[in-house]
Amino acid sequence: MLECFVLGGGESRRFGEDKLLFPIKGKECIRYVLDALAGVCGRLAIVGKDRHKFFAIKDVEFVPDILTEQGALVGIYTALKSARTDKVLVVSGDMPLVKPSLVRYIVDEYKDPITIYCIRGRLYPLFGVYSTKILKDLETYLKEGEKKVMDFIERVGYNCIKEDEVIHLDPLLLSFINMNTKEDLKVILKNMGVVKLKVSGMTCEHCVNTVKRALMSVDGVSDVSVSLEKGEVEVITQKDIELQALKSAIEEWGYKVLGEV
Repeated sequence: MLECFVLGGGESRRFGEDKLLFPIKGKECIRYVLDALAGVCGRLAIVGKDRHKFFAIKDVEFVPDILTEQGALVGIYTALKSARTDKVLVVSGDMPLVKPSLVRYIVDEYKDPITIYCIRGRLYPLFGVYSTKILKDLETYLKEGEKKVMDFIERVGYNCIKEDEVIHLDPLLLSFINMNTKEDLKVILKNMGVVKLKVSGMTCEHCVNTVKRALMSVDGVSDVSVSLEKGEVEVITQKDIELQALKSAIEEWGYKVLGEV
């Protein structure tokens, strides 16, 4: 079972308001991350200090930070302490364009004790897999009053996955955009598109749920809404997604895509 923990902390100072709950095309930033991980993870949870902040997200487990100190490293520590297996995937909650295929890849290529992405010279410790073997070292580090993630992982050692290994999965490397500022938000919106399709054969709520699940399984699909009355499907996707991939996902289940609306 893959255990995935989405970091729900941070003060969003550069963004100017709570970035994790900021709506992007009608859906909270962190919800995009959760939805991307949902089909990959056996256990999915948000780690953070404020349970009430995420009261509206009732379908995802919340794990409160064990320590009172601030910082992403406390979130990683909490995830490891609450783990039921020997490793956990940690993803920042401000990466709304993360693709499930990148999650699968880092898990498949994981090597002890830590594996992270290293993209175009930048390290992404908040998109990584961590072994519970590092818990004692992490406890010691935190007791010393330290809290820098990179300093810690350099101390215990880590493995890197570089862009040339995953460029075929995410050609524009959109998975690695953190929404830290409003300028980042503009970049994210620029790389999001909306596709509306006319679909025949949907006659019930079960059909609606089937179409939603089928489309959400397509790498790069961020959200799906279905109008049973109109026979229409609206898909929020990353702009590098081909229309044929959406059509194939729907028609595999016996429905017919009549065209774009």
